Amino acid sequence: MEQLLTPDFWLTTAVRIIRLAAIVCGGLIILRFINLVVEQYFIPKPGSKTLYLEEKRARTLSSLLHSIVRYVIYFIVAVMILQEFKIDTTSIIAGAGVIGLAVGVGAQSLIKDFITGFFIILEDQYGVGDYVVVGDMAGNVEELGFRVTKLRDGNGILHIIPNGSILKVSNHTRGHMQAVVNIPVPYETDIGKVFAILEEACQSVAQSVPEVLDGPKVLGVVDLKLNEVVVRIIAKTVPLQQVKVETALRRLIKEKFAEARIPPAQSQPAPIVVEVKAAQTGG
Repeated sequence: MEQLLTPDFWLTTAVRIIRLAAIVCGGLIILRFINLVVEQYFIPKPGSKTLYLEEKRARTLSSLLHSIVRYVIYFIVAVMILQEFKIDTTSIIAGAGVIGLAVGVGAQSLIKDFITGFFIILEDQYGVGDYVVVGDMAGNVEELGFRVTKLRDGNGILHIIPNGSILKVSNHTRGHMQAVVNIPVPYETDIGKVFAILEEACQSVAQSVPEVLDGPKVLGVVDLKLNEVVVRIIAKTVPLQQVKVETALRRLIKEKFAEARIPPAQSQPAPIVVEVKAAQTGG
């Protein structure tokens, strides 16, 4: 009790309280400052010239960084507070390192999934709603997380893919797609007349189909087969709309060929092989 009444004790206590308050306030200030920097970097205000990321991806990344920074600062503040009470934190830090190492060794695949998912989002390889091909699976991205990617294929089946297993992704939604239509015509048909009809069809589709970005245009003769000449038409389209443009081209070309009385190309029938065996007569 006598020690509690001494000025040195109260002075030491006051200094310790001030130091503890300074540690806590300093940690909160640093946390707030880093959060502001992260928000400014990933989600800038309209008109800002700083790096801009797509809003959903930016918020996902900023949320992850906020969590990492928060826990790191909490750990540092806790260690500094324990040191103020003369508690040896060396064993605590060493124990945390051992536990982290054990968790890292036992959860390598989980860590790989998170790291891969982080870079998928950071590099904007694909996003929710994109049509992608991952290995032998294809579909629309229904959900993109740090650990797994969920694809919904054309049959409605949901594929859940760990991000760490994704080695190659083909994104069919970024940029334009190309529609390709091959038209076989007989050799005896006037190729100039065919080109004129195809050019007319291309102009009509370009005006009537809004999914066309450029073209369509007649590329020319691309193949000479046994009984037919193959002419190709190409066009740049809105992502995932190339089939619609190809269908419109084929339908219109078929109608115009019928009006111009251009016969369809006939495939070469397979040759019929007849084996004739000589009869053996007894002598």
